[in-house]
Amino acid sequence: LRIVLDEGHAIRNPNAQQTKAICALKAERKWILTGTPIQNSMKDLWSLVNFLQISPFTDKQWWNRAIERPLNEGNDNALKYFTQGTLLHNYGDVLAILMRLRQMCCHPLLVAKAAAAIQETVGHLEPGQAIPDHLREKLISKLLLVLGSGSDEECAICLDGLKEPVITHCAHVFCKRCIDTVIQAEKPHPHCPLCRGNVDTDKLLSPSVEELNQQKDTEQLDISASTWKSSAKVDALINALLKLRQEDPTVKSLVVSQFTSLLSLIEIPLGMHGFNFVRLDGTMSLKQRQTAITQFSNSSFGSPTIMLLSLKAGGVGINLIAASRVFLMDPAWNPATEEQCFDRCHRLGQTRNVTITKVG
Repeated sequence: LRIVLDEGHAIRNPNAQQTKAICALKAERKWILTGTPIQNSMKDLWSLVNFLQISPFTDKQWWNRAIERPLNEGNDNALKYFTQGTLLHNYGDVLAILMRLRQMCCHPLLVAKAAAAIQETVGHLEPGQAIPDHLREKLISKLLLVLGSGSDEECAICLDGLKEPVITHCAHVFCKRCIDTVIQAEKPHPHCPLCRGNVDTDKLLSPSVEELNQQKDTEQLDISASTWKSSAKVDALINALLKLRQEDPTVKSLVVSQFTSLLSLIEIPLGMHGFNFVRLDGTMSLKQRQTAITQFSNSSFGSPTIMLLSLKAGGVGINLIAASRVFLMDPAWNPATEEQCFDRCHRLGQTRNVTITKVG
């Protein structure tokens, strides 16, 4: 009779298997609950409209003609610059550079291993010398490992966490099954979904089992209290938490980052200053997450006052009204993702004023 879809923005990608399965459900009445129906563009909204069966907009061509195209019409020169490939061709490189800069601002150790890997691969080349194909493939393979070193990476096709990640020759990362599906659908001339460059199944690169095992090992940063060196952002966070504890020991805080490796680093100074904390990230099982939430929500003396929270894990379906302070260590690509995470504290039952601090 009725379908109520919570966190409805999860079906924003019309090509995802999850979206197709949900839209195939039959009911007389359909509801969608979401605080962020549009996260990137109006394209996100069409899947929601299609699920609700709002005619005539269930027809994608009608939607494009009546809604999306008029909204997207803008500066012709900017559009020409974009469609010619000047921007799209370098999109992956630009994002990778910005990601490294964000990590560097959080803590230098987050990029130290990446820099070492790149230097090992191309360090002997002269400035300006082109990278040979065999070295380019090696560099891309190492880049794939680096991409997994502590950030919540998503596949651009299914918009979910990477499963069996592979990287194209144009340096874009996807789930193997997702990009294989695209290649099969676009034969004989398949293109990369991001830059529209040529892609080939035979040229997809993936790390070996040994490399994946090595990646998991390197994610555990070899740092202890005796060798610990802080950063400006971490110092600002610890000082704020110490001040909070002095003013009101019962105040609970969320420390949020998209980099799980940064959360691991923050554990060290928290332990050094005697903070009781728990952690919640995407690597934890449902049972482990629930245990962490239960411990954090406990109001008794000696219960954890800090939760280290990965941005992606904190964005969906959890109640963290025990916290009234939120510290965002690094900005998300999508502001709506930040807002969703903040809303974990802004829920029915919250009795304190909520303060959000973006650590700059």
